Amino acid sequence: MENRMLRINSKIKKKLSEIILYELRDPRFSDIISITWVRTSPNFSSCKIGVGILNNETDKRNEIIKLLNKSAGFMKKRLAEELKMRSVPKLIFTLDDSLIYAERINDILKNLDIKPEDNEKNE
Repeated sequence: MENRMLRINSKIKKKLSEIILYELRDPRFSDIISITWVRTSPNFSSCKIGVGILNNETDKRNEIIKLLNKSAGFMKKRLAEELKMRSVPKLIFTLDDSLIYAERINDILKNLDIKPEDNEKNE
């Protein structure tokens, strides 16, 4: 059962990424949007989707999540056509801030002024 859920989650993640990239034509989706994780409930009633958005404005990120949730019906219909599943779960998009945190950590690491160690003198 575990492998089946992983396979289904992987297929949903891939197809949703394609739908968002190629079929949702809204200029508000101009930011980089990435589906970071998908968790489908065991009874296939719901599917939570983590979305990473590379934008530092919290209001803009929240607006995109609201738009994705409004478009969930369209995406569910497209998933049903593409995946040929008997029952497609309700799609619930949530904000995943891990991309923003990773970007901040990278910026901090780039700006650190670390002097080389004096190991070369001891050898």
